[in-house]
Amino acid sequence: MELWMVVLIFPLHFAFGQIVEYRLPEEKAPNTYIGNVAHDANISLLAQNEDLLNMEYRFLSQSNSYAELFFINEKDANLYTAKQIDRETVCKFDEKCILKVDVIARSSSGNFYQKIQLNLQIMDINDNYPKFSRGSIDVELSEGSSVGTSVQIEGAIDADTGMYAVQDYIISPSDSPFDVHFQKNVDGSSIVKLVLREALNREDREYYLIQVLAQDGGNPPRSGILNVNVYVTDVNDNSPVFITPNLNVTIDEDAAINSTIVVIRATDADKGNNSLIIYSISERQDLRIQTLFGIERYTGRLLLKESLIFEPGESYKIIIEASDSAKQPRISQTQVMVNVNDTHNNPPQITVDPLSGSADAEISEKAKLGAPVAHITVFDPDTGFNGRVNCSVDDKAFAVQQFGEANDYKVEYKVVVMQPLDREDLGVYRVTVLCEDEGHPKLNATATFHVRLIDENDNYPVFSQEVYQIMKAENNKIGDVLLQVTATDEDIGDNSRIKYHLQPSSYNFEIDSVTGLVKVLFQMDRETVDIYRLLVFAVDQGKDPKTGSAEIIVQVSDLNDNAPVFENDNLNFNVPENFGRNVTVGVLLVSDRDSGENNRVSFSIDPKSKPGLPFEVFSNGSIIAVNSLDREEHSAYTFEVIAKDHGVPSQSTRANVTVRILDMNDNAPVFIFPTVNNNTVTISYQTQPNQVIVHLKTKDSDEGLNSKVTYLTPSRNLSQLFQLNTLSGRFILTRAPKEADVGSYTMIVYAQDKGTPPKITQAFLTIVISNTPLDGANISPVQQEHKFYIIAIAITCVTGVIAVVIILTICLIKRADRLKMKYQQSHNECEVNQGFEPRKKVSFSMDAPDSPKVVTHVTSNQLYSALANQVSGSSRLNYQPRYHNEMYDRQRSQNTSTSNKALHYVTQDGDNNSIHSADTATSDSGRGGSDDMNTSSMFPSSLDFDQDSRTTRGNRGLRSNSSHHERDKSKTQTAPPSDFFNLDFSYGSIVYPNLNSSYPHGLVPYNTTGNDDSTTTSGSYVLDPEEEIKEVTQPSNRCIV
Repeated sequence: MELWMVVLIFPLHFAFGQIVEYRLPEEKAPNTYIGNVAHDANISLLAQNEDLLNMEYRFLSQSNSYAELFFINEKDANLYTAKQIDRETVCKFDEKCILKVDVIARSSSGNFYQKIQLNLQIMDINDNYPKFSRGSIDVELSEGSSVGTSVQIEGAIDADTGMYAVQDYIISPSDSPFDVHFQKNVDGSSIVKLVLREALNREDREYYLIQVLAQDGGNPPRSGILNVNVYVTDVNDNSPVFITPNLNVTIDEDAAINSTIVVIRATDADKGNNSLIIYSISERQDLRIQTLFGIERYTGRLLLKESLIFEPGESYKIIIEASDSAKQPRISQTQVMVNVNDTHNNPPQITVDPLSGSADAEISEKAKLGAPVAHITVFDPDTGFNGRVNCSVDDKAFAVQQFGEANDYKVEYKVVVMQPLDREDLGVYRVTVLCEDEGHPKLNATATFHVRLIDENDNYPVFSQEVYQIMKAENNKIGDVLLQVTATDEDIGDNSRIKYHLQPSSYNFEIDSVTGLVKVLFQMDRETVDIYRLLVFAVDQGKDPKTGSAEIIVQVSDLNDNAPVFENDNLNFNVPENFGRNVTVGVLLVSDRDSGENNRVSFSIDPKSKPGLPFEVFSNGSIIAVNSLDREEHSAYTFEVIAKDHGVPSQSTRANVTVRILDMNDNAPVFIFPTVNNNTVTISYQTQPNQVIVHLKTKDSDEGLNSKVTYLTPSRNLSQLFQLNTLSGRFILTRAPKEADVGSYTMIVYAQDKGTPPKITQAFLTIVISNTPLDGANISPVQQEHKFYIIAIAITCVTGVIAVVIILTICLIKRADRLKMKYQQSHNECEVNQGFEPRKKVSFSMDAPDSPKVVTHVTSNQLYSALANQVSGSSRLNYQPRYHNEMYDRQRSQNTSTSNKALHYVTQDGDNNSIHSADTATSDSGRGGSDDMNTSSMFPSSLDFDQDSRTTRGNRGLRSNSSHHERDKSKTQTAPPSDFFNLDFSYGSIVYPNLNSSYPHGLVPYNTTGNDDSTTTSGSYVLDPEEEIKEVTQPSNRCIV
């Protein structure tokens, strides 16, 4: 708040008073601080210290209606606004708004009495919009009007003044043939003209809609709009002109009503109605002027409408308007000053201000002599002896003392105490003031008022109860009354008038300071606070206030105003399929902040969601699957559940529950190719190696790993021709077929998913190698034989080169063997000490006609492990023959329960017992084993194998005989199986997995005897110890080899 204060001090005796000026913007809220009257009037410099301690400040409200707009603290003299002040209401039409209010400063001892005049200037703010009396007007202009022709229109009125009045007019649209000019009048109104800036042609356009925007000078400006309908026709171009622009006349106060004060004359150069002048008094001036004066419309006679007996010495500024009678009239204004001459003797007018804020004057029974009791203002509008007044009182206990000199026909007095007062003797005095002027004859007036003696405050207020207890339901209305407290005081007057207030707290309770009604100004919530304790005070209004207190206890009762709230926003549950009936899926959890039955919650399924739903929701929130679930039929269910409490009325909450059915591996892969009716593929013997000749295709209704399929085949005798990629299911031709390879190859292929446990499906696949060339022509046997000769010569050359390299290598090895002999001997002794069997000499026989060419012990473990070993990479396949020999005894001991299920395929020379029409050739790779172990479809080397299926080398075990195996079982551990099952196959049928045994690392033994010493060869080759890989869990006291 911005306030300005100017203090004017007359350097005279204190009885003449002071003038303090304040500046205050209008529209300020009540209780806005203005200033401290005592400080601004320098009372501390004028009064004694003992008087300053007992100083009181009061308005002279009886003689000034403006006093009700303000409030002054009687003790500290702080001045505040009592109401919101609208400058346009209290000072209508005044350019400068100054409200004069008188304040009396007096000490209770009577030693100091001072009148202070407050001049409060109310500053205008921009709180009004410019307004036109009408929203639209019609204007006619002749099409022959010249550029610059103007038409006067109504100006806007803004109740504000100064810069906040109308400052500018703007026309819209800006490209119209008109402009707007304006001129301010004396009363703040405006003469606005539409000015023609372009020639008009009615034939081109006969109507214009113009908007005139009136703006004031505020920031931002306020505006009003007038719509002007311009009709192009034919003109009033002269305004009335007053013969005498400004008149100044004097009239006696006792002039007769309806008498002529002056005649106003004006002329108009126009003709017809445009020159017919009508006179009026401007409405934009004080209503008192329009009440006292009037003017005849056509003659211009200014008349007196009411008596001026009580208006002597006043001057009135009257604004007269002259308007012609055109459709769009032109208006001119002039000013007439009317001065009222005092010619009549009037009796004094007495105003008594009891200085108490009530009809009676009040003073303490202990007041000192000379203490002021009341303020008397005597008004006599006469002059000379007729206006000179003397006053007195009729009670000896009081006297009248003149206060200051007469000013503005006013004489002021104060009534003071002249004798000691005692309230017990007389509580109320009736005092009559007599005032008489010195005119001839003398005229007088009387005024009577009561003086009440104020009782001293010597009793405390007492409440009717020490503790007030009340029960109130929550969710109350704001402003509800809780209770009424009452307190009494045995004193009288202000000393017994009690005001109540509550001890400040964080809760918004309110008490009526007079009635004691306690209200709650907020909505109580039992869930937040269930009991409130308040301290209430009763304070009397004596000078030395006395206070009593009591306690209020408010207990809040519960309403069912809280709906259940689900504790988890994510109501998603998972349940495996095929899990059976009446399985608990999950439990719904809610919270309810209410208590009792309002807190008890039951659950149910929305009836709209129930049809076909395989779930039930119990009242305790348990979600039960009443039927067995099948993910392949329905992978997820979403339904709406309702949580409803038992309050009255009940509250409920809805939420969507999603139950996802987790996939179980309950579907085996299904072959799309090959099938029973379509299982044969024919290729030409001229097909080039490394080409895809067959692509196995399957589908699995499960998802995730349960639907991820790998492929395998146990048919090892085909490995020299075909290679199966276990992940993609593609058969690749590993070498160019020979003439001897022409024929039909039938094999079993398996599709296995990666579920737990996995599912497997078999199918038969036939690959036919035909002798039909790729171009369709047959090759003669002579050409075929010639081609074989060339191949044989090439192989012989290559073999010769390899033989030379081998001889050189053997020489180097023999030299190295001599150096390693001692090392080998110590190494073998260390193994014996540690409980391991020394390495065996491994030999193979390829020329015994009665021995089987290839012996394969195919079990489910071997088949699945072979798949894992395929993924391990080609770098590990070179060591597979050694792993087979080293690990076989351990595998045999672990799988005795399944050894009877093994199927033995024995392929004799010529492969006469093979289920395939092609032979499987064997060759010595120089390592004591057959090359088909590295090239068969069981162990291909592929670049796109799944990384997850690879077997780490760290899980490989150490070979030992059966006795050592039992002895060292606790020391040597093999890796766990790489899947949850073993496969066991018999020709023409499938046996499902055995879950209790497996071979680690995909190791496949060559025979079933558990001893590889039975294998012989025409020449033997001892495996070099360096080439063997031993990765075992060594004892703590191990040998470093």
